[in-house]
Amino acid sequence: MKKVYWTIAVLGLLISSCKPELKGELGEPSDKIAGLQGTWEISNFVQQDPNNPIKEERDLSEFYINGTDTPYRLHFSREGKIYTVETGPGRNYFGSGGTWSFDNEEFPTYLMLFTPGDTLQMALGSVVRPTDNNLNLQYENYCEDGAGVRTTSAVYKFKFIRVS
Repeated sequence: MKKVYWTIAVLGLLISSCKPELKGELGEPSDKIAGLQGTWEISNFVQQDPNNPIKEERDLSEFYINGTDTPYRLHFSREGKIYTVETGPGRNYFGSGGTWSFDNEEFPTYLMLFTPGDTLQMALGSVVRPTDNNLNLQYENYCEDGAGVRTTSAVYKFKFIRVS
């Protein structure tokens, strides 16, 4: 009886180990730099309190989008990796412009903005491909104590739409 169970178990493993061959190709990976290139307009702004146990988020889009003024626009150029900022209503977290780069051009997780006086690191909500029309950026504001320990005090989540 044990031999029958053993034989059935072995046959079951052999049958389940046979997998069909994958067909088709994924194609070439998308060009992340070409995906970011262009003009992006802010469409949503959310502030999160990371110190709140429920991670409360507040939609504060009305500070950036008031219906009369042109909202913030970011322009990213592939040549020289230059970015410029068209300011609108609301606080400017992006500086006046400068250069930009990814932390890893093949698999980016952060967008780095280099201004004359500062370097901003923004987390990418997703990789932007040339066919995508949304850019999600997340910026962490922090406080630093005398010992150099950083505590995140607020997380700002920006959603941009492609306008060109």
